[in-house]
Amino acid sequence: MSEYDRYDRYDRDDRDDRDYDQRYMRRVERRRRERLKRRRHNRIMIVSGGILILAVLILIIVLLANSCASCAGSSDVSAQSATEATELTAATEASTQPATEDSSVTQIADNGEEGYVDGSSGLYFWDNKAFELFYGNDDAAKNYAAAINRYKNQLGSAITVYDMVVPNHSEFGLCPREEQRLTDEQGVTSQRQNTTTVYSNLDSDVKTVDIYDTMNKHKTEYLYFNTDHHWTGLGAYYAYTAFAQAAGLEPMQLEAATKNTIDGFLGSLYTASQAEVLQQHPDHVDYYTLPGNYSCTLFMDGSDEPTYIDNMYYEAAEAGSGTYGVFIWGDNPLMVIDNEDNSSGEKIAIVKESYGNAFAPYLAYNYDEVHIIDFRYFDGNLKDYCDQYGIKNVLFLNGIMSANTGVQIETMNGLFDTSGAGPYDLGTAGSDSSEDGAASSDDYSYSGESLSGSSDSSTDYSDEGYSSDGYSDEGAASSADENYSGDYYSDDGYDTSSDETYQ
Repeated sequence: MSEYDRYDRYDRDDRDDRDYDQRYMRRVERRRRERLKRRRHNRIMIVSGGILILAVLILIIVLLANSCASCAGSSDVSAQSATEATELTAATEASTQPATEDSSVTQIADNGEEGYVDGSSGLYFWDNKAFELFYGNDDAAKNYAAAINRYKNQLGSAITVYDMVVPNHSEFGLCPREEQRLTDEQGVTSQRQNTTTVYSNLDSDVKTVDIYDTMNKHKTEYLYFNTDHHWTGLGAYYAYTAFAQAAGLEPMQLEAATKNTIDGFLGSLYTASQAEVLQQHPDHVDYYTLPGNYSCTLFMDGSDEPTYIDNMYYEAAEAGSGTYGVFIWGDNPLMVIDNEDNSSGEKIAIVKESYGNAFAPYLAYNYDEVHIIDFRYFDGNLKDYCDQYGIKNVLFLNGIMSANTGVQIETMNGLFDTSGAGPYDLGTAGSDSSEDGAASSDDYSYSGESLSGSSDSSTDYSDEGYSSDGYSDEGAASSADENYSGDYYSDDGYDTSSDETYQ
């Protein structure tokens, strides 16, 4: 029966309408399109479902395969571990490396006393000494290493870059029992692990200077001050011998130098805590006059004019809080030490905070010129400076507190933010400092760790401390907890009025 006959059966009123055929064809076409649309929709649903089922099957197969591989690998744990250590996680393995075991290392004697944390300063006291506590982590170490890698790239292949991170006193000044107590009760972290993480994440063209084992072998000697956060001249000397080995140099024998001593040093840790036990057990500062003839050019903070001095040490330094300033006349943007007996043309720049002050003089024994750059005050581009003065060696030396503090790294980044060598005219550097008004240490008085005409009552503590940004990763403590606040390490010295000092 035709479609027309169907509609005839129902006696439709419009069967004789001349537009009937057109209307009918439109209805048929509409129904056809709806059927096609339903078919496409069903087809899409079937295909999508098939894809989803296939993906689930693949995921199950992959999980089963990994599970089988893990089961198979567990039968040979030793071989699996060796392969992973070699091919996958050399840096992670190194980050857990302990100090090299050496039966000849003498441990710090245990006096039976229990140390304690001073509530007002956050310092740890034991055996009439104050210690900074370290809470660094691998992320902070890797951040520092990444910065040194950037600096190497910016300095270029013609300049040899060295890196040294200096552990602090708490790593070498406590007996094993107290070390374990700090780990268990205070949550301090390993400086061995932290420094090794730094070195293992440096690029291969950066020369590492790992001083940890060297310091550990001499830990019973006077390597660090007990009332101050710095190391001593002796501690810096042992680090210098490690650098000489890394650089292929013959180190100066300490017996060849003249030892000088200033008694009555009450340093930054005493300033922070005002602890009576420290006042009753002050430090002494030893510095070593090198054999040979040396002249120095000094650029003080806030001045573009050089000062020519006849001694790399500020020998007029006296007992008090600023005695550490005897080393290279304290913290200044730039000092250049010229070895007048060395005409090799070999030059090195040491980029440092105040931990570098006690270290830098020893380099003058081996190099024609030593350019001592304090990155906190230097106003110039390090690459341009090195190019202008023919410097082919750069040592980045940082205390471990500084290396683990983000603000310090940001400040070091500034060494490459500008262009030009800075306002430092060394055209007359290396001239005979005994002529033309060369200054001696008696011509100046010393304040804190910079040259000035004021008293020595203040101490610059802006270098190694934690800022509130210092350990911001992986649940780091805030400045109100373990971290040190920005007030404690300020460029203007320790602020005793702050309620958030050295927390």
